[in-house]
Amino acid sequence: MIRKPLGRGLGALIEGAPAAAESAASPPSNFIDVPLHQIVPSPFQPRRHFDGESLRELAEAIRAQGVIEPLVVRPVAERGLGGLRYELIAGERRLRAAKQAGLETVPVVVRDLDDRAALEMSLVENLAREDLNAVDEARAFTRLAREFALSHEQIAQRIGKSRPYVSNTIRLLDLPEAVLQMLESGELTSGQVRPLIALESASAQIAAAREIAARGISARGAEELSRKRQVHARPAAAPAADVHLQALVEGLQRALKRKIRVVRGRGKAPGRIEIEFYDDNDLTALATMLAGHSNGHRGASAL
Repeated sequence: MIRKPLGRGLGALIEGAPAAAESAASPPSNFIDVPLHQIVPSPFQPRRHFDGESLRELAEAIRAQGVIEPLVVRPVAERGLGGLRYELIAGERRLRAAKQAGLETVPVVVRDLDDRAALEMSLVENLAREDLNAVDEARAFTRLAREFALSHEQIAQRIGKSRPYVSNTIRLLDLPEAVLQMLESGELTSGQVRPLIALESASAQIAAAREIAARGISARGAEELSRKRQVHARPAAAPAADVHLQALVEGLQRALKRKIRVVRGRGKAPGRIEIEFYDDNDLTALATMLAGHSNGHRGASAL
């Protein structure tokens, strides 16, 4: 399902952002045409998956009308055989589609940005304008939180979403990689996998995700499935302890000053008493103590 853009232009999110990201209807006048081979990928691109059909459609539009909205780049220090290089900050879909359309140059707006500003602009531009999947969103939110020390509330304000939306999206990264891959590929939605966070083990989460995908279980059905699996995973309640046996064990522990464990036999099988000792000397002392208790009991019986 294609989601709508987040609804806020880049200029509303980052002070001083280029007008190029705000509206295709009014492109900036300060752009230049740059050969495609001089533009290098951005290390800050949060989006890892690009829909092939969507790119083909965009390439057809670019082939017919050209690139209406310029890309945003920054100059990089290295100069190759082809001249000055530019690092892409915003517009990777347009760049890929332009290559498919056979263009040799694309219009760009050049910004002088440090790494921090370049990272923030790339993340926020994608979050505000592109159709990121939930995993890409979660990773982008996490980078904003960790590298810029932004709170979930601050991130939410920047992208025009609620704080619970940001927090719940970030929590998806607690799921195992196998489940995240199903989410990235579109096999499952965030609503279907979010209830699986409550399951205790990665194996249980993966098994539940595969069942949801195989059976086409809805998000509400996934919540019910998660609840049922949590109940079944809980250990059965232990039988009530025998208070008399417990009192006997506590008495022995006080007398011997050691941990005592009583193991009942099943059926007619004999039980046993386990007494801790720490070395040979301790074992000898324990034996002497037990022998003394035994002699004392016999003497008392003879009286």
